[in-house]
Formats: sequence, C-alpha cells, structure tokens
Amino acid sequence: HVAQDQTHAVAVSFPRDLVVPIPACPHPNGGNYSSMTGQPINVTLSYGGLPCTVLTVERLTGLDVQFAGLVTFNGVANLATAVGGVPVCVDGPIRDPEAGLYLPGAGEYSLEGSDALAFLRSRKGVGDGSDLGRISSQQVYMSSLVRTLKADGTLNDVGKLYNIANVAVSNMTLSAGLANVNTMVAMAQVLKNLPLERVMFVQYPTAYGQGGIYTGKVAPVKSVADQLFAKIKADEPFTVAKTGVGSKPNPNAPEPAPADPSASAEAPELEPAPVISGLTGQSAADNTCSRAN
Repeated sequence: HVAQDQTHAVAVSFPRDLVVPIPACPHPNGGNYSSMTGQPINVTLSYGGLPCTVLTVERLTGLDVQFAGLVTFNGVANLATAVGGVPVCVDGPIRDPEAGLYLPGAGEYSLEGSDALAFLRSRKGVGDGSDLGRISSQQVYMSSLVRTLKADGTLNDVGKLYNIANVAVSNMTLSAGLANVNTMVAMAQVLKNLPLERVMFVQYPTAYGQGGIYTGKVAPVKSVADQLFAKIKADEPFTVAKTGVGSKPNPNAPEPAPADPSASAEAPELEPAPVISGLTGQSAADNTCSRAN
C-alpha cells in the first residue's frame, strides 16, 4: 500500500499457515466455490486461483486490493537478476538443502537469480525454522532491495525501470490494471521520493498454540491486525518496536551519510510515527541480517 499523498508505504506479509475464513470464490466455469473455515490462507490459490486469494485478503483486512500479481519460482529468479542483485547480510553459515541455499559464514552476499530465490525460499535455514522466521528473513532482502534501488539511481532511470517492468510482465500473472509496463514504471517511481524510514515491511500478527482449527497452524491476532489496517486505511504512518524471529540489526551497518552542506534546503524532519505494539517487521532504513538457524 502506498499512501495517497505518497509520503509512506507498507508491505504486509501473510504467513502461509494463517488460518482465516475463505469466502465463496468465483469458479472459472461459472458459479462459486463454497466458503470455507479452518483452512490456511495458502489454499486459496489452488482453490480459486489469484481472484480467490484477493477476495480472502480483502475480507480479512477490510481493504480494497486494486492490483494483484502471481509470480512463480523462475519468475522470482529472473526478477532478482533484472534488478542486478541484492546484497543481504547473514549472521552465520546457512545450509538449507531443501531450498538449495549454502552460505559459508557470516557476512554480506550479493544474490541474484537462483541464489536469490533460494534465500527467499529458505525456511529451515533461517530464524527458528518456521514460516514466520522466513518472513522476517525475506524482509532483510526486501529492505535491502529498496535501499539498493534508491542508492544506485535505478528509480531515476526510466530505461532500467522499463527493463524490470518488461521482465515482470513476462514472468508474472497480473491483474488487468497492473499488466501495463507504464503503470508499473509509474508505481516504481513513487518510491524514489519516499524516505526509507517510511517504507515499512511487516508481518500480519499471529499467535501459535491456539488449538482447535489452529492446531499446527497460526491464528490471527485481530486486536493488533485491526490497528494495522486502520492505519493503512487512514493513510497514517506507523512503526514497529522489533524485527521478527528471522532477523536482527546488522552490527556492521554503515553509518548514515552526513548531510550535504551545499544543499539549498534541508529535507523536512520526519515526525515520529506511532509504534503498533505486538507488530513485527522493519523499515527499509533498518539495516538487518538474517539469523542463521
């Protein structure tokens, strides 16, 4: 979500094992699939395709989803290559044969192609080995991606943006409104003016061990989620107090660059954003490392 005044943005990750009500979804041959309860959100894709996933997210969040896209493993690898690689930090060696990820030790690695895909897929190699740990590890990658695109001038280079957009169109299933390279480039250019502190990556709030339909899965924490989506709906910025279980602050993060004394005017100082207690994630300004499992 990007605020209407284009001053802040937020990406929300939904754990695949989050058990939520699934509404009646349209059948491609007409009619509807039945609504369901007690099922994790990732079944929506096989049940009714991307439209069913969108309807479920809309019902869960109370927000309208204007654009949607579906990307497969090969598409993720191709997109990671198109942006020229993303530097990620890990706090120790990672060996995850299931994801195909092998990083020999702590440090920073520039990942693209199949290596980036393996990093984003790795669950057992990061955090506590759970999907929740994987989400916060993915946020390490996503925040670094935003910093990289802002720092290397990609967001000011229309040619580069059109190249990335064309790769996206070729590798993703997109809703009608999004399947246009001009739309994608215009959306990307919004990011160039956003302060890194105002680009948030958060995980939908969940709880383990609730029993019943949530046995072996995760349950939504509605009290925290309601605060999150009220902020998004009102276009109000917010922040979080801590990262998820799969990431930690980077102890070797570079110091912020000093202000340019030749600048004609300083950027306005950001007002402190309120913290949503119980919400985990990070901003694009937070330089973090994935926790090796």
